[in-house]
Amino acid sequence: MRPCDGIQHRENIIDACVIRARHPLTLPRTPVFVSTLCRVRQGEKLVQWDDREMRAGPNQLILMPAGRELGISNFPGPHGHYIADAVTFPVSTLRNFSTRYSQQIMSCRGVLKTDLCVPLDRHTTQAWEQLLAAINGNAPQALCTHYGEAVLLSLCLGGQIGPLLMGRNDPLCERVQQLVMASPERDWTVASIAQHMNLGESTLRRQLAKEGNSFRNILEGVRLSTALLRLQTTSRPIGEIAAACGYASASRFAVRFRSHYGLSPRELRAAI
Repeated sequence: MRPCDGIQHRENIIDACVIRARHPLTLPRTPVFVSTLCRVRQGEKLVQWDDREMRAGPNQLILMPAGRELGISNFPGPHGHYIADAVTFPVSTLRNFSTRYSQQIMSCRGVLKTDLCVPLDRHTTQAWEQLLAAINGNAPQALCTHYGEAVLLSLCLGGQIGPLLMGRNDPLCERVQQLVMASPERDWTVASIAQHMNLGESTLRRQLAKEGNSFRNILEGVRLSTALLRLQTTSRPIGEIAAACGYASASRFAVRFRSHYGLSPRELRAAI
């Protein structure tokens, strides 16, 4: 893993981190901006979406599709910490996989399931362990992508990949998210985003509104999500994380964080 900063958004790169907690931790509203697969090594994770919920331990793989907002609770096991591996799959990887394995995907269409917590079989477990070993060993990205696609293919053959490949139908929203995620500390404005995309400001606002979103919501969501991950996966001071995520004031960041996640950054850190 890259131990210093956890997962840093790098477009078109499969990346990973380890998430730990010493005490039970509940995050009722966790937006997912990059599709992620998670496996609990120790303890349990409760995942809530729509009107459903499922518990997952070491024998399940958790699918966290981009565009979802999930309720998540992490529970330490009898031996102490909650420990889980999380691997992010960029949009490009999922699209390339869909193109390369379209025949296998189509053949499984009738049996695709919608569960976000799926049982790990022998083949998926083997592919997952090879993927983590490649990332941990700083293998070439082409090799990491190869093992990542092996995990996806194994899920596909088991009819479990459906949630990861469902279209989000919000390409503009996704492009704005990618821009902000690359530099969450930047003083982003509608004007600067529109300029990057060669759009007029009013056009950008209007198209985002058609997708049921807004620039302000995207900016806040990405910054808070990035801060959440850095709080969980690094030891950097809270004030430093706030600044790196675009907040001029640590106190303002704490207010927004509590409003969204239901606990303060210090309370989150105390549980880790």
